[in-house]
Amino acid sequence: MCLILLTFSAATDFFDGYLARRLKVTSRFGGYYDATTDFILVFGIFTIFSAKGYYPIWLLILITASFIQFLVTSLYAKKLYDPVGKYTGSALYIGIVLTLIFPTQAIFSFVQFAFLGFFLVSLGSRIVSFGRKHEIRSLSVR
Repeated sequence: MCLILLTFSAATDFFDGYLARRLKVTSRFGGYYDATTDFILVFGIFTIFSAKGYYPIWLLILITASFIQFLVTSLYAKKLYDPVGKYTGSALYIGIVLTLIFPTQAIFSFVQFAFLGFFLVSLGSRIVSFGRKHEIRSLSVR
């Protein structure tokens, strides 16, 4: 049943974004709202997984840090290129599905270290992108 609800949630999230882009009715608020609802859903599910002993608390902290990283960098820079960050949510959804289908220690370890890798690469790409924007802005002031 959980997989059915998760599939429904992911499908409606996908179609909502697709329709918003297709009809050109996207907004900054809509983007933040979408990211926030995704975070709440993912965080809630991983909280349940942590309570069951599948994942350590540090993974919840890392998921929260990833969301805060998104908020801070997107509030500071209107457009910040982060090729990895846009796939981080998808990676978490895949981790949820893998955990529900194959609740084994091997999957738990894979999901933890895969997300840690996504987080670190995303953080690095945001830092590089922010550095480039700052460098370009400095050069244009001269």
